[in-house]
Amino acid sequence: MHNKLKLTIVSAEEKLFDQEVDFVTLPTTNGLITILKDHQPLISKLDFGEMVYQLNGERHQMLLTQGFVNKKPDNQVLVVVDSAFSSRELNDEKVKAAIAKAKETYRISKDKQELLMAETSLKQLFWELQIANKKKHS
Repeated sequence: MHNKLKLTIVSAEEKLFDQEVDFVTLPTTNGLITILKDHQPLISKLDFGEMVYQLNGERHQMLLTQGFVNKKPDNQVLVVVDSAFSSRELNDEKVKAAIAKAKETYRISKDKQELLMAETSLKQLFWELQIANKKKHS
């Protein structure tokens, strides 16, 4: 690991990512933080948002739910999240369908779990749209 960080992302169910990266930028509760090789050790709480990492000179984005990050002294970065996902290809029809489904759920459901799922789905859609817009303007 010459100038690299060992980035590992895990959820309660599985290991989601485990590779050497050039850097990682994470959405902490205090704002975005970029971690490079030899960054001081830290532990921080993560917010729902976009994580960016560079792998072999190419930038990638992933959406994270809340969790925490632990940057260890040996350049290992452990990210523990409820879930993480890459953005889907979105078009106007998919966006409209997702919004309509969430509206319908809010209209007819009284189940807290179902309402939370609809809210999570809308948050995911929001972040996917943010990433898609960024890619359009890059």
